[in-house]
Amino acid sequence: MTVSRRLPSLARSTRRSFATKKEPGPTSQFYKTFTRPIAKVLVVAVFTYQFVYWGWVKLEADEHQENTDAEIADLEAKVTALDKARKAEIEAKEQEKEKPKKKGWW
Repeated sequence: MTVSRRLPSLARSTRRSFATKKEPGPTSQFYKTFTRPIAKVLVVAVFTYQFVYWGWVKLEADEHQENTDAEIADLEAKVTALDKARKAEIEAKEQEKEKPKKKGWW
């Protein structure tokens, strides 16, 4: 025999052959066919979920910041009003002290 005829027989002999040739089951066929599309769908779904979640968190943070700013502005207005009232009260007391008291009849 020539070398060209021996090579295919050597290649065939290194491959295992079983007495019963088993066909792949429907489950393995399904996964062989649809593994990449399922993986792509899952990756896109996770990306979409993360994007929507990030947007929701951003909106929540903005709302919280607006509420905090409004509360700070309200408290600052109250402090300003109370400070003005306190200063007016102090000025009234000082003016009262400066007024001479009327002497009684005795």
